[in-house]
Amino acid sequence: MHAVSRAFMAFVRDGDLPYRRLIVNDHIVDEAATRLKKQASMRNAASFLTTLDESTLYQFESVPEDVFDDAKATFVEWTDLDASFTDFVVAAHMDELAVDHILTYDRHYDAFDVTTLPYRNRD
Repeated sequence: MHAVSRAFMAFVRDGDLPYRRLIVNDHIVDEAATRLKKQASMRNAASFLTTLDESTLYQFESVPEDVFDDAKATFVEWTDLDASFTDFVVAAHMDELAVDHILTYDRHYDAFDVTTLPYRNRD
C-alpha cells in the first residue's frame, strides 16, 4: 500500500484533504521507528524521527498516565480481540483527544469507534 500512502500524504501536505495536523504519540513513534529499523534500515528510522521533529504536518502528543491505565484495563478485559497493546493505547488516546480518524491499514482499529484512513474495502 506504499503508493496509496504516498498519494494520501501528498494530498494532506497539499491541503487537498481536510486533515491538517497528524497527531502522533510516544507509542506510535516507538512502534514506527522500531519497525523501520528492523524491516528497512536504521537510516529510514532516523529519517522518520527527523521528519517528525522538522515537519509542521505532525503534532506530538504524549499519552497521559490515566489514558495509559485505561488502555491497560481495556486490553486485559478484551481478550477476544487480537490487537496489540499499542492499538489499545492509541484508541484510548484518540478518545481522550476527541480524534475520530486514524491513518492506518491495521484492521484491529475496526473494533474501536474510529474511522480508518485511507478508506479501504472491508472484505
